[in-house]
Amino acid sequence: MTHNSNILAKVEEYIVSILTKNLSANIIYHSIDHTRDVVASVVEIGGQQNLAEVDLEIVQIAAWFHDVGYSNGCENHEQNGIEMAQDFLLIQNFPELSIEKVAGCILATRMPQDPKNDLEKIICDADMLHLASDNYFKKAKLLHDEIEKTKACKISDREWLKMNFDFLKNHAFFTKYAKEQYTTLVKKNLKKINEQLMLSK
Repeated sequence: MTHNSNILAKVEEYIVSILTKNLSANIIYHSIDHTRDVVASVVEIGGQQNLAEVDLEIVQIAAWFHDVGYSNGCENHEQNGIEMAQDFLLIQNFPELSIEKVAGCILATRMPQDPKNDLEKIICDADMLHLASDNYFKKAKLLHDEIEKTKACKISDREWLKMNFDFLKNHAFFTKYAKEQYTTLVKKNLKKINEQLMLSK
């Protein structure tokens, strides 16, 4: 039984409105598209982990809110997102214990990820599922451009490839489902990065 049958619809409407209207033009990776991807991924992973409906609702709400803090700038965006979630959910009479779980899930996505329970593991894996995707390089390019714009710095293509290589090499999923379904695909992208690094020497 969910707490409030249309809470997810209200959350989605609220987040879509913020991320389509209030986001700096420099935020091109942490966009509404990324948020939608993460929401879809938590539903996929949560479904495979046989989450109770009430828990799946919590982790979906957290996924909608996990990057909305970017609307207030890049610094401490997780904390900003938590405060926005708390304010919004309290108005909706969402249970306080569930709001705490939402906050924990958002905080767990802060790098380096440090999930403390199953819900937090699910959102952490969902946030990193692009590492296994076919369009990984397209997404990585958006992130590269976003970092350069928001931090006013220049990262050479080779340096960026090296950073991506190190990140993927050291990355491990937390949930059994993501480990089984996506680890091989991450390795495939790692191999492609390595090939590009060899070519760029």
